[in-house]
Amino acid sequence: MRYVDVNVFVYWLGDDPDFGEQATSIIRRIENGERALTSSVTLWLTHILLRELAEDYSEKEFIARLKRLFFLQIEPLLIQDYEKAVELMPTYNLDLEDALHLATAQRKGIKEIYSNDTDFDRTPIKRAGFFTAQS
Repeated sequence: MRYVDVNVFVYWLGDDPDFGEQATSIIRRIENGERALTSSVTLWLTHILLRELAEDYSEKEFIARLKRLFFLQIEPLLIQDYEKAVELMPTYNLDLEDALHLATAQRKGIKEIYSNDTDFDRTPIKRAGFFTAQS
């Protein structure tokens, strides 16, 4: 199982000209049965970013598209994740958002992340899939 970072959803739903195709390929893998996980904070951050970036963004469409990802587990963000994230920030030189993703992934025993964020290269979690070759 792999963790899915915010940027994958933003690129997929925003049809990003540079990374949209790669993000869509990752989402197709999940649609086709690859088990994946993300945090509830990812949904909130994706909403905030798409609301700012996409002219035709619809909250209802966002929810509908997420609900079709049957093999994507949405993990609640726990207070323990915040505590761990605060510890991880200076250890790996991460901002709070990335540290929250890392803390959640670690709690769930996940060792790979779909992301083009090179900040994760400083952590024990490894970037997986299409983004690693181009980032």
